[in-house]
This record gives sequence, structure tokens and C-alpha cells, in this order.
Amino acid sequence: MSEKAVLCTGTGGFIGRYILAHYLEEQDCLLYLLEHGGFRDRLEAFLDEQVTDPAQRGRVKVLSGDISEPGLGLEEAIKDELRQRVTHVIHLAALYNLSAPRDISMRINVDGTRNLLDFLEGIPTLERLAHASTLVVAGKHKGRFKEEDLDLGQDFENNYDETKFLSEKLVRERRDAIPTVILRPTTVVGHSRTGAIEKIDGPYYALGMIARGMHHIVPNTRGNKFHFAPVDFIADAFYALFEDDEAVGQTFHLADPEPLTYLEFFDLACRAMGKRKPSIKLPAGLMRPFGRLPGFEKMTGVPREAFEHSFLDAEFDMTNSTRLLSKHGISCPPVSSYIDVMVDYFLEHSKNPRIRKGDWRQTTT
Repeated sequence: MSEKAVLCTGTGGFIGRYILAHYLEEQDCLLYLLEHGGFRDRLEAFLDEQVTDPAQRGRVKVLSGDISEPGLGLEEAIKDELRQRVTHVIHLAALYNLSAPRDISMRINVDGTRNLLDFLEGIPTLERLAHASTLVVAGKHKGRFKEEDLDLGQDFENNYDETKFLSEKLVRERRDAIPTVILRPTTVVGHSRTGAIEKIDGPYYALGMIARGMHHIVPNTRGNKFHFAPVDFIADAFYALFEDDEAVGQTFHLADPEPLTYLEFFDLACRAMGKRKPSIKLPAGLMRPFGRLPGFEKMTGVPREAFEHSFLDAEFDMTNSTRLLSKHGISCPPVSSYIDVMVDYFLEHSKNPRIRKGDWRQTTT
């Protein structure tokens, strides 16, 4: 059959649902959405609530599977159907938590990617794969990190960064057999117009510190950049690049090309929250050990692993993504244009039990 058919893992995640919206608008596109356990239930509930057009809903099949198992944990009949029909694959599923155990991160992020690649090599109709990697494959690398770079001998701060590096390495090894677009999103924050989020992460830890009045003494991270971007930009860029024939075989950083430094973000966030700016900036070498003290997370609301990220100083090149996204009229909005809705949503919803706050069992991309 010539009909476009997209297999997507991890669509129930925050980014995935925004990417899904693009494909729901394609009238001649069949969607196979692979999810596992409670994440499948969450995706089904989302579809029931948001996709009310019977024609749209009829083009969506939610599959119960598990990427950590050979054959993706699918029944034989389903695997046969996918092998005969799938033209596009989007691999979003991952365990995204900086403190998750290494064996669990390896099983989902690395073994899961390998299992998917093994399955895809048996699909003759496959046209291309989108692999959702991440900026943090750069690990502790210092200085410029180009989009085509991967293994520069870098070490890693945590299991998530390392296992995403290893999963991208697997994808690159199969690019000759599987046409691939590798996309590396930065840390994702809420929608640039509504501020809506579903997980406390990245910049929101800083907002929590400011709300608690724990921001008056901060590490002097000088020019280190605070990398994040709103979910609507990430999803729009992801979709546009994956669907562009010119993108096949390339790697793209999905990020703000003009990121703020950590210190600039604190100043901007304090203004938006009506708080005083940090008054003392201690040398980073002196502040870093505080993140390892017992009770640090309870006192500040910031996990040690997230605190460590503020000391990384990679500079991410955006040549490929900036050039190709300009063709589609897509650009990342500046933080100053959405900081107010970002702060307002955080202050109004941070205590909402539906917004995840650190349990790795509840956290996938």
C-alpha cells in the first residue's frame, strides 16, 4: 500500500503529544502509537478527550508493546501488519530522569533503541526514521559541540546523559541501512503562549528556588549557558525537519540559538516573580560541593543531578537546524517573550499532583 503509515514510540509523552497533533492533521496518514502499561492508558485518555473527530480517531491505532523486549513486545499479527505498512518511524520513548538507576536506563534507552532498530531492518516499506536524541549527549564536553559531533571522548554527569549517548551511537551505526534524521532537543519547557507543563524540570527548579527565597546565593557560573526551549517550538521543528527530504542523514540541535546564561535567567526570572535578584555569586568551585550535601534537595528543591548541569559549559552549534528551519519559517522565541507565562503557570500549578516531580517510574520523554 502507498498510504503513509507512521509508527511512533513514546507519543504519550509531553513532546510526543504536540508532534502527534501535526500528524492528526494529515488526512491520508495512518498512525500506530506504541506505548507501555500506564503510559498507554494515559495516551488513550488523551485521545478520547482531544480527538473527537471519528475520521481522525479511526486513523489512530494504539499498540500495547515494550521497546525493552525483542520484537518490541508486540503480538505476531501486529508485527506482520507493521512490516507491511510502516513508512515512517519516530522514536521518542526514553526514560528521562537524571537519577534513575543505570540498569533501568540502559534497558529502556539503549536496549530499547537496539530492539527498535532490529525490528525496522525487516520493514521493506520504511522511508525514514526520526531518532529523538538530546543535547546532553555532549556530556562534560567543554567548548563547541557541532551537530555532526558525537563521540569526542567526553564523560557524563549521570546515567541519562550516558545512555542517550549510547543510543544515538547505535542509531548512527545503522544509518547506511536505515535512512535517519537525528534530532537533539534541549530541555523542554512549557508552551510559549500558555506556559502549560507536565513536569518540574530544568529551569523550573530555579523558579522553585526563587519562590522559596533560596536564590540569594548562587554559583558564579559566568558565561555558562542555560539551554531550554518551549515545547511548541520543539515539536514544530521536529516535525518540519523530519518531513523534509533534505534532512535525511543529518543531525539537528533543537534549541534556542541565543540562550541566556544561568545568571541572566535568574535575573529575568526574579523580575518576572517580583523578587530581588541574587545578591551573592560565589565561585563555582566553592558552590559545587553543596549539591552533594545531605538535605540539599529537600532544602532547595533542586536534585543534585540537575544542580550539576549548571556547571557544564558546552556551546552548541546550530548551523544545520538554523539553515533548514529558516526554510520553514520556524525559529525559537526568545525567553523574554514567554518568561511571564512560564512563571505564572508554574506558580499556579506547581502543586498540582498531575505535574510530575522526580519519580523516574513516572517519567518518559
